[in-house]
Amino acid sequence: MKQLLLLLCSLAALLGTAAAQIDVRLEPARHDFIVGEHVALKLTLTNHTDGRISLSNRPERPWLNFVITKRGESSPVSPTAAPKFPDVTLAPGATRSFQVDLKNFYRLDVSGSYNAVAVIRQPNAHGTFNSNRALFVLTNGGNMRAFNVRAGGKNLELSVRLAPANGHDALFGQVINNDTKRVVGACFLGRYLNFMQPRIMLDAAQNLHVLCQSTPDFYTYAVMNTRGERAHYQLYRRAVGPVDLQSTGKGVVPVGLIPYVKPKPNEQNIHRTSDRPF
Repeated sequence: MKQLLLLLCSLAALLGTAAAQIDVRLEPARHDFIVGEHVALKLTLTNHTDGRISLSNRPERPWLNFVITKRGESSPVSPTAAPKFPDVTLAPGATRSFQVDLKNFYRLDVSGSYNAVAVIRQPNAHGTFNSNRALFVLTNGGNMRAFNVRAGGKNLELSVRLAPANGHDALFGQVINNDTKRVVGACFLGRYLNFMQPRIMLDAAQNLHVLCQSTPDFYTYAVMNTRGERAHYQLYRRAVGPVDLQSTGKGVVPVGLIPYVKPKPNEQNIHRTSDRPF
């Protein structure tokens, strides 16, 4: 019994030392995402040792992996592809950050609450270094407007969805394949302030155009294609006349607005904080 206790104490000491070598942090870009949207997370690694740490991939074992679980389900979400990231070397005390898109590796097409854990493995080490649990929610939001189109030989539904994003209402675009009932893709279109009904139009190429008021001073104009990708995004300020979307010989254009140009660094101090869109 005494030998077993000594062995357990030694193992605990080794694990404590290993855990202190690399600090792994994982933070989602937002708490809420629309189903089909790119689920972006920030991965941060810090080397707490006095030596260089090299993280490299092996054919049978990448240095970075993830465990994704959904609330209410006992088994982790099955991956669709193995994460592959370039080799990384961390100098003593160095910190490196990366953006990770979970949509590239997992089929996250069901609404619900999820958590993600990043798992780091050194090439010559038997143990692993786990991150914190990064929590995020996938939702379909509320349907504000939908169009049924046919593109690329497929029957598609293009819709504008209302859902929260970082504590604010926001508009998202989502594309569903009506033949398979699977989400093709989705994207963030803009923060939404309910002072004006959003203007929503479909152009001749079946791109979805959305204009909405995002703050008392700013408007957002965004375009989504039939793959659920955001093809255009622009902030505007009011000019003269009514604010609207119009279809012209040159396509769909916003009227009553002028494009917002971000101030140069030396001009930033002359703009009030309340004037800035985000």
